[in-house]
Amino acid sequence: MQILKIPNEKDLYLAAFKLMNILGPVAGVSIIIGTVALGYGQTRPQDLPVTHILTKGDRTFKLSVASTPEQLEKGLKFRASLNGSRGMLFNLGREIYDVPFWMYKVNFPLDIFYINDNVVTTAVYNAQPCHKTPCPIYKGRVANQVLELVGGAANIKVGDKLNIQPLSSAKE
Repeated sequence: MQILKIPNEKDLYLAAFKLMNILGPVAGVSIIIGTVALGYGQTRPQDLPVTHILTKGDRTFKLSVASTPEQLEKGLKFRASLNGSRGMLFNLGREIYDVPFWMYKVNFPLDIFYINDNVVTTAVYNAQPCHKTPCPIYKGRVANQVLELVGGAANIKVGDKLNIQPLSSAKE
């Protein structure tokens, strides 16, 4: 291994200056790339797998389930669209009163159904997208789950008992 000898203090400062000229732009580019990547991750729709099926009359809906705080917060935000036979089930983990949902950064109208023990307690039909705050807040009376489907996709009403099953136990 060769050791670089710097003969005097002036050469030391010159070497440090040259090193900073190389490392400075590299650090700057790294910061820019990191910031862009972070922003992209925050505005990218989540891609949760289909794990449940809702059967309502002659319609079958494939559902992704949001359970973690991060998944619950992101929901269907940033998606360009949603297939009419798809939806998202929000598992709240416990019974909650006055459950607030909003359409901030959701790009298409949704029907929002608040469910407690498989029974619809509150229905919001055709909730409209909202791209700037303040957005309307839709509250469900009581729920341990919330279901979002494309607006008008299902004929679900307050009091309906929903048949939501995990894929593994759903009838094919």
